[in-house]
Amino acid sequence: MPIVRWAFDVRQSLSLENVEPLVTLLIDGDNDKRIVPVLNLLNYLPESESDSLLQIRLEDGMRRALVARLMLFAFFTAYHKCRWEDLTFDKSKSTKPVLLSPEHLVNVSFNISHHGDWVVLVGETETCAGSPVLLGVDVVNFQGPHLREPSETLSSYIQDQQFTPKEMSFMAEAPEESSPSSNESQLERTRRPWCLNGSIVKALDAPSDFVLKSIEFTIQDEEETEKPIHSTVIEVRESKPGLPEEGWSFEEALLDENHRYAIAAQSVAEKTIFDGSEIRRLDWKELLKDAVPYPDRTSPTSS
Repeated sequence: MPIVRWAFDVRQSLSLENVEPLVTLLIDGDNDKRIVPVLNLLNYLPESESDSLLQIRLEDGMRRALVARLMLFAFFTAYHKCRWEDLTFDKSKSTKPVLLSPEHLVNVSFNISHHGDWVVLVGETETCAGSPVLLGVDVVNFQGPHLREPSETLSSYIQDQQFTPKEMSFMAEAPEESSPSSNESQLERTRRPWCLNGSIVKALDAPSDFVLKSIEFTIQDEEETEKPIHSTVIEVRESKPGLPEEGWSFEEALLDENHRYAIAAQSVAEKTIFDGSEIRRLDWKELLKDAVPYPDRTSPTSS
């Protein structure tokens, strides 16, 4: 079961060389004429999708969500031989976007996540007639807000997050408390099981009340780099409908010094899901090479 893993750094500037002539006509003001406002890429999405994205108040959040939608379109166009303008997506009630059309591709497994500066996509590159494959991905920014109150201790914060005793033990193995960086280091260790939990929740499309303590990760204490780690294993502590107990594989790696990702993949038919290669990092040119502007769309706010 071949899968693709893509990552995109949303801090990249969008230049004229990377986009269609349509976008060139949309530049105004006294800004650098080589740089295109990312908002103009809403023209590459159906109007219903662009209208939804424009409801996002924070610019950073809108930029991440826009890149995520473009990555979904780019993935299906690149690997499943369908036309950009024929793709239609919907959002499920919990965690996963859903492909509505073309209908012959609705069983393709894929997932996407964004946080901080990064968007990560994982997806099947071939349609399989056999057992379904579950895929989930989560991205974590180390620099995000953590504790709710300044007086809240790290240990109480961890205990609130439904981690198992084994996972809490892993997170507690930080530098000695006398070290000024001990709290920061322990927070970074917290991100690893947190990210793994997020990936499996998204693979299962689990409801918000899913009990995380029903699963437990055994995490090897390895140096974390941009080279993927595949040593983590999972044990199902409490059987639940829709929660497979076997066939799980995980990939973890750093995207940069402040971001990490985790991918959960489950298949009873495939013994080897990950090939050990590093995630592919896209630029704007790669992301938009098959993009097609939607007709009668000359600006993001056109009616």
